[in-house]
Amino acid sequence: MLYAALKTAHLLAVIAWVGGMFFMLTCLRPSLGVLDGPLRPTLMSAVMARFFAIVNVATLVVLLTGLWMLWSAWRLASGPGAVFSMPPSWHVMIVLGLVMMGVFGYVQGLFKRLRTALQVQDGAAVAPLLDRIRKAVLANLVMGVIVVVAMKLGAAA
Repeated sequence: MLYAALKTAHLLAVIAWVGGMFFMLTCLRPSLGVLDGPLRPTLMSAVMARFFAIVNVATLVVLLTGLWMLWSAWRLASGPGAVFSMPPSWHVMIVLGLVMMGVFGYVQGLFKRLRTALQVQDGAAVAPLLDRIRKAVLANLVMGVIVVVAMKLGAAA
């Protein structure tokens, strides 16, 4: 019962994180053309502030529930003479999940610089920062999709 609850929380946090990146890149960003130029970065900054607050919680939930489930699986499988062997899909999930968290940390640093540039009205810095954030979020989205596919294929095997 506890394992199922942890897995549900883990999955919901992944959905919020990966789904949010998908929404921002494929729906929100392309739709900004309806706004006047100066309003676009301001709106993106406001949206990112809310989204990153959610992702901060989601990454913590993903990390803690993932560690707990890994420990539970190890404990369950490690009887006398037993050897715990993680499925390859788990290795993919763990490695890419940690890389994604690192990329998210990098994005948060870029976001702090973006907010500063917006506050001091440094228009020349805004567009390059938004582009670097977009590229990093795209990389994270690709890794997130790979994790989801790897886990689904791993579960089917």
